[in-house]
Amino acid sequence: MNQGKLVIVFIFGLSAVMGGYAWWHHFTQGRQCVEFWGAEAAEMIRYAPLVKVMKLAPPEADDMETIQIQGEPHEVSASKDITATPGLVHARQALIEDASFLWNEIPSGPSNWQYVLRFADGDQQISVALDCDQGRVLLVGTDRQTTLKPHLATAYQSRLPKWLGVEDAEPVTAAAD
Repeated sequence: MNQGKLVIVFIFGLSAVMGGYAWWHHFTQGRQCVEFWGAEAAEMIRYAPLVKVMKLAPPEADDMETIQIQGEPHEVSASKDITATPGLVHARQALIEDASFLWNEIPSGPSNWQYVLRFADGDQQISVALDCDQGRVLLVGTDRQTTLKPHLATAYQSRLPKWLGVEDAEPVTAAAD
């Protein structure tokens, strides 16, 4: 009878240790991302009920919507709501996991911002600019940028144009959001 009690105590102890490790691992896997994005922006990236992808181009017309990125205007040439797009959950999660970034590689040189992901919830919104060629991400409106791991930069580079589906994209004018 004592052996049975010891097995039960051991199982409960082991499950408590494993539960503690799982909690600690989950807590620490996004710590640097929360510092980088900020808690509110990280929450918007993960849970915002509206997500749009926007294709950027150099500004050409005055009546087109533009986004200021590092003080430079970029024209939004196409835009699409991708909230219900398959795979978006994983793309959002990748942006808030520490393992997705090369934290020690400081981006240098000129950027070629090609896309913006806009996460919106009512009046609140944040925009994340992506330079898929160099794997850079930037929180629009700040100077905070970092580098994605190469396999993720490649994944965004192939996925974003497909999600945008330029032929299905909304025409963009200055009145669009």
